[in-house]
Amino acid sequence: MSASRFSDRNFDDLAHRFRNRIYGGLKGDIRLAVLNRDLAPLLNGRSDSLKVVDAGGGQGHFAMDLAQAGHRVFLADISAQMLEHAAAEVEERQLQKQVTLLHKPLQALPEQAELREADLVICHAVLEWLEEPQQALQHLRRLLKPGGYLSLTFYNRRALEFRLLQRGSFRQLERNIGEDYWGGHPGSLTPQTPLLPEWVEGWLGEVGFDIKCHSGIRCFHDFMTPSIREKLPAAAIVQKELEYSQLDPYRQLARYIHLLCRVP
Repeated sequence: MSASRFSDRNFDDLAHRFRNRIYGGLKGDIRLAVLNRDLAPLLNGRSDSLKVVDAGGGQGHFAMDLAQAGHRVFLADISAQMLEHAAAEVEERQLQKQVTLLHKPLQALPEQAELREADLVICHAVLEWLEEPQQALQHLRRLLKPGGYLSLTFYNRRALEFRLLQRGSFRQLERNIGEDYWGGHPGSLTPQTPLLPEWVEGWLGEVGFDIKCHSGIRCFHDFMTPSIREKLPAAAIVQKELEYSQLDPYRQLARYIHLLCRVP
């Protein structure tokens, strides 16, 4: 897989849309429920503080909760607008002592000594926007200490393919596969290079990660018609998403994949 014709995506122009479209609402509730469940064995019941690096963390929605729980968080992003939103959240929640904001690309993070030897690195919904996603995993690996964890989410190309098949958009599907480009219009939140799970799992193995947990995020939510979705209690949908998030074939078609990986 090659994405050499693209450049890394900077979300300065869309920062204002992320709180409602990505972090907020039922989609955000499902995302947080899966992440909190998957990371519970690592985070719950600890008496010590973890060193956490959020690479491409945007507004830091998930990282802020970790800081609130007492962990030391370094949140980095290439978007100054995203970091402005994150700074406002830090101030509102009085997390200045827990959170450091860094205006840096993912690739530059291992150069900073204070970021290395991290207990947990977060990289959520970043790889699919990068020119070289495979190399990015090497940079993330350098940030972690032995026994450290990587929480990785990425946009699942299988879900996008299935959506096009549902719509009968066969020509668009064939064109996207042929051109290896999947992004929508300039303001779209559909990534330019959604990833196949087998690619990412192979890359992780090459870098030396062990995959400890594999979950789907939004396994069926996005395939429900709005009229049906609106009739159901949000809590019931979240609960069913959790139940099916680690079952095949449902997680294979999830909009996002979450892999919790460990450095031996």
